[in-house]
Amino acid sequence: MTNIKAFLQKAFCSVKGIVLPFVLISHYLVKAAKAHSYIETLGKHADSLHAWVKKGYEEDFQAAFEAQVRKALKHLGVRYAQLAFDITAEPFYGKTRSFHIIGTKGEPFGAEFKFLTVCLIVRNKQIPLMALPVRLGSTTALTIELMEYCQTLFTGIRLAVFDRGFYIAELIDYLEAKHIKYIIMVPEKKGVIAGYVEQTQELGVFKHEMKYQKKKSSWKPHTTLVVCKGIDDFAWIFATNIHFRTRAEYIWYYKRRWQIETNFRVEDEARIKSKSVSHAIRYFYFLVGLLLHLLWIVNKNLKYHCPFKKYLDIVEHSLLFDYLNIKQT
Repeated sequence: MTNIKAFLQKAFCSVKGIVLPFVLISHYLVKAAKAHSYIETLGKHADSLHAWVKKGYEEDFQAAFEAQVRKALKHLGVRYAQLAFDITAEPFYGKTRSFHIIGTKGEPFGAEFKFLTVCLIVRNKQIPLMALPVRLGSTTALTIELMEYCQTLFTGIRLAVFDRGFYIAELIDYLEAKHIKYIIMVPEKKGVIAGYVEQTQELGVFKHEMKYQKKKSSWKPHTTLVVCKGIDDFAWIFATNIHFRTRAEYIWYYKRRWQIETNFRVEDEARIKSKSVSHAIRYFYFLVGLLLHLLWIVNKNLKYHCPFKKYLDIVEHSLLFDYLNIKQT
């Protein structure tokens, strides 16, 4: 329970004049997460908390979360990483638009907040490592930022797996330059890629040139496109710098990325609701949900296993007893 308090202390280390006890705020956060509700419905300190968040810095939130990640990795003994990257969204029903409130089409809500997440996949665990708020047009830069962050956490990165939204020339150029092994799902398109698919019977391997412009210069990174047919009703297409003998190996390693979808379903069970138009508040609550998931994973590996909801019950009651100075027996 002290981990949540430590997270809050570090997250708000730059904010002056905080007088409310962090244990009480921790209790409210966990209770709201467990109930999938709003902080405003549980106590009178929501306005103060939101004021702190708005005065705070994203860098402090990230540093606070990183401290808990490093502590968890030390406990779990993880040195080498297989990473999965993805973007998750939270619906926004208001009319406000900004670089962080991105409009949508074909959805009942008009816009959404997006968060780029990276997850460690190891020994059947899906461990959240960090999330960053997505700004319009910022996916490549944020992905590279997260990749560089992950390189500080581990002795080595054995594989990075990406969905089709990350098939970006600049990102591939970075991964190739850093000699990071990767598998990226490629959206089937017309032209050259469609030609690769037509040429393939079962497994096709093609050298492929891409192009992008940056700082008034043109760059032409190269990758390998692998086409796998005959396993499903559609062709699997990957950009990669890994060589496997069989189609099944490429697909199996890519499907490990789907573990991150399991993360999202778990984290949805601890999502604190908000109607705020402030991306800082939305981001802070999103990180709290990730933190609870992270602490649950550590707890079930070092102490005892229990369902996520039950773990939240235990944490909520422990924080309340701490605040009331009641000794647990």
